[in-house]
Amino acid sequence: MQQVILFGVLMLAFMAFAVIGVPVFFAMGLAAIVFIAFSGGAVPLNIVASSMVQGMDSFAFLAIPFFFLAGELMNTGGITRRLLNVAMAAVGHIRGGLSHVAILASMVFSGVSGSAVADASAIGSSMIPAMKDKGYPGAYAAAVVAAASTMGPIIPPSIAFVVYALVSDVSVGQLFIAGALPGLLMGVYLLAAASWVAHRRALPFSERTSLRALLRAVWDALPALAMPVIIIGGIVGGVVTPTEAGIAAVLYALVISVCFYRELTLRQCWTILCECMVSSGIILLTIAASGIFSWLVANLAIGETLATTLKGLTDSPWVMLALINIVLLLWGLALEPAVALVTLVPVLVPIANAYGIDLVHLGVIVVLNLMIGQLTPPSGVITFLTAQIAGSPLHAVFKEAWPFTLALIAVLLIVTFVPAVSLWLPAVLGG
Repeated sequence: MQQVILFGVLMLAFMAFAVIGVPVFFAMGLAAIVFIAFSGGAVPLNIVASSMVQGMDSFAFLAIPFFFLAGELMNTGGITRRLLNVAMAAVGHIRGGLSHVAILASMVFSGVSGSAVADASAIGSSMIPAMKDKGYPGAYAAAVVAAASTMGPIIPPSIAFVVYALVSDVSVGQLFIAGALPGLLMGVYLLAAASWVAHRRALPFSERTSLRALLRAVWDALPALAMPVIIIGGIVGGVVTPTEAGIAAVLYALVISVCFYRELTLRQCWTILCECMVSSGIILLTIAASGIFSWLVANLAIGETLATTLKGLTDSPWVMLALINIVLLLWGLALEPAVALVTLVPVLVPIANAYGIDLVHLGVIVVLNLMIGQLTPPSGVITFLTAQIAGSPLHAVFKEAWPFTLALIAVLLIVTFVPAVSLWLPAVLGG
């Protein structure tokens, strides 16, 4: 019980600093210092610095800035626009076709960027104005793009999976493969939700594109369409590690954008590089600060204590998975995924081990839960971004997003209680 109380002190201090506006990585460090002071000297203060260094001591973290950079190069270099053109030619004639285009484009773009925010920014900047011009409500356009971008961290590659893997000591490659089928399932359910809304509200559609125009769009986008195949195929085939795949994605996007499409200049490359350094730096600083949390949680044996306590309440792994989902959904409402991953996963891993829950299966569940949290109030980071692009009131976007949120929750239940959805492909491809 004493360990649980100490963990409560740590988390309450962190939440208090976060609420008053202290940056997340500072809030985590300050919370650790408060905890150390409260423990009466049982934990040495130099642990703060040493655990931050250890928290960053992994080669795989290099994948994060590279996937960020690849996504931005695609967006600026004309690759994203050509992917949108293919999706538009294929399904634009369906009622509510542009919402289907946004979802399909996000599915393809997810195979490179690995980030929900990158997806929302790239797809939203093109699709939301186009949808508004065709008569779609701005709030609905923002909701569709926000919901579709949740596939970014599920369909491989995934920055969130990289963070989870390093916190839980699970294979990054196995997690990437495990996310493929759940990600495709998310796309199918989102398309079904968009179709239901489109027919219910009689949303507009475009004229059917001729076969010649479709083939022309596919031919123009062929190098862009090959990019996810090269990256994912390289990881699955064991040719490259996830970090090397990030580097390959950057080089491929750079060559295609500069030499093939000729839409990217050196000045733009420098601007993109600076922006990605800032975005990646924020995540990496958060991960470094999380090293303190991981050390304290491990040494306090919080996870083992909770696992022992919970085993006295239920022996069913299915009941435990349901409880984990509830906790993660609530946690995801308040915190960004990176923060939630580094604070909760060290606690969840011992619980999963105690109940015989596969850690790869747990990883897909954790990330999917946190993505749903990005779509719903009060945090809803992705929804904030798309609402800003659309110039629509935030409450209106949240209201329009509920059919898509329900679709994602349905996928979450399937992934949770049918483990084969996430574990079958790693077993087949990864031995």
